[in-house]
Amino acid sequence: MRLIFQMSMTGVFTDAAKEAFLADKSLYSGNVQEEEPLGCFFDEKTGESPDLAYFNRGFECLRDHLSEIDAALAKVSEGWAVQRMGTTELSIMRVAVAEMLYIDEIDAGVSVNEAVVLAKKYGSEKSAPYVNGVLGAVTRS
Repeated sequence: MRLIFQMSMTGVFTDAAKEAFLADKSLYSGNVQEEEPLGCFFDEKTGESPDLAYFNRGFECLRDHLSEIDAALAKVSEGWAVQRMGTTELSIMRVAVAEMLYIDEIDAGVSVNEAVVLAKKYGSEKSAPYVNGVLGAVTRS
């Protein structure tokens, strides 16, 4: 989510931007427990290794299918063009929709649940219900 947020802010969804993100471990490492800031995908203190295979696959799905992902969001977002969505919510939903449409090993319910948790952590008080509603509509469609 942090990488996609960064890319959504800059509009640059490239391998070079991904590699620059990965070069700065402070952007994605830390305590991965829920009571700590979410968005970390590995904890250096425990000696855990990042799941770069999943990270790369998710990034490639999103990068290669960004227009289809955005179209799926726009289709169910009554009155809200993708360009009008908040960057935080849009980034979270883009990741979830990429997982739902292109990564079969992840159940759609898991993607929606994780997106709602991230929206609660990083968004406003209205973010989680909005993300849940939009992703629920994507799931049904």
